[in-house]
Amino acid sequence: MDKEHFTSVSFQRFKAFRDYSITLRRFNILVGPNNAGKSTILGAFRILAEAIRKARSRNPTLVPGPAGDTWGYHVELQGIPVATENVFFDYNESKPATVRFRISNGNELVLFFPERGACYLHCITKTKTVRSTSQFMNQYNIPVGFVPILGPVEHEEPLYQRDAARLALLTHRAARNFRNIWHHTIRITLMNFATW
Repeated sequence: MDKEHFTSVSFQRFKAFRDYSITLRRFNILVGPNNAGKSTILGAFRILAEAIRKARSRNPTLVPGPAGDTWGYHVELQGIPVATENVFFDYNESKPATVRFRISNGNELVLFFPERGACYLHCITKTKTVRSTSQFMNQYNIPVGFVPILGPVEHEEPLYQRDAARLALLTHRAARNFRNIWHHTIRITLMNFATW
């Protein structure tokens, strides 16, 4: 099964973006001055990565959505290396924030933030509602991985188990575990990418 890729991301009332969209290709580079929103875009992908990890391990439940309860996933924001204390545009929590990721197969993944500290993932498909992990994986064969900023001590870092490297990726110490994250995660992703 071919892996899909992201084709666009749309932000509504999310952090610095009142209403903003970007179009994506298979390879993208974010360039801009400080406070242009580069980290906000990457932060949204980090939250999405955690949401996808959860969706691949358990079935959806009824969760709040923009038009009432619908099938989706509650996303734990604690532990994600992104500032999520306030995700609302201009710090105004009176209206929800959303981030919509469009995928090359026409499906979408939507992060919905109805109130402070709450996040839900919704799956919008062209066919039937996602109700199981197998349906999710079939409709959303889309990997999300991160290369952390390289810190000063990685050249002497010992290799350890894959699960420990995965957990390190989700912390503020990710830069200190670059060699392990590279060895267990990014290297494999790039090898798979090269076989497309």
